[in-house]
Amino acid sequence: MINAILIILIFALVIIFILYGIQKIKQEETEEIIEVDDKTYTLDKMTNFIKKRLDEITKINLYDIGLSEEELKRRKNKKYELKKALKGCTYGDANDKKYVKELIYDILYREYGVDETNISKAIPFDVPSLLTAKDKFDIILYMYKNEFGTESLTEIIKKYNLADLRYLKGNTKPCYVITEEDINKIFEKENFVLTYEDKLKVLVQRIYEGYKGYSVIDEIREMNIDRSIRPEYRDFQNLLFHRCHNQEENI
Repeated sequence: MINAILIILIFALVIIFILYGIQKIKQEETEEIIEVDDKTYTLDKMTNFIKKRLDEITKINLYDIGLSEEELKRRKNKKYELKKALKGCTYGDANDKKYVKELIYDILYREYGVDETNISKAIPFDVPSLLTAKDKFDIILYMYKNEFGTESLTEIIKKYNLADLRYLKGNTKPCYVITEEDINKIFEKENFVLTYEDKLKVLVQRIYEGYKGYSVIDEIREMNIDRSIRPEYRDFQNLLFHRCHNQEENI
């Protein structure tokens, strides 16, 4: 009788340890303790976290974590969709890009703990004087895209007469150019009020374009731009767009 009880107790303990082990594996798969320091919410740190997290999702062996048949099927589909999207977005597929960006948004919000306050450590939304021309241009394009979609850049160029030929300092030939000064003036005039969701979406785009997108021209390349006013992208650090008057039209 005593032996039978001991066997039952041992068997119960084994079951408990197995269940505990499975639960722990599940938690380790979906949760990672974020050690917060001064660099936690920088673009570099968050980009590295996203890369690592998406890599984990696509490589984890789902059969090792004791999922139910229904959950296993759901996770397999998610894994397949993510692998497909990560591959497709490198070729510029809009739907795949949307899928990956939505997942990045969800990870930053639910797992990484990006909130209204710490998001400004990545991009100083609340201190315009600290925003770079790139930051401001991203915000301008995002806000216009909400209203005009792929016609956003055309709307900006037309509204602010940015298709006019101008002379740059040191250049003897007129050029089509959008300068940092132009961006600063547009940003100040528009005086956008961004919600937390707006800020997070701008941040997601910045992370995406550095990870799977086409760097600083990722959003620009999707725009429908009138041929008559379409400038050629050049060096963002000095000029956002630039095309000299005597250049041949190759676009």
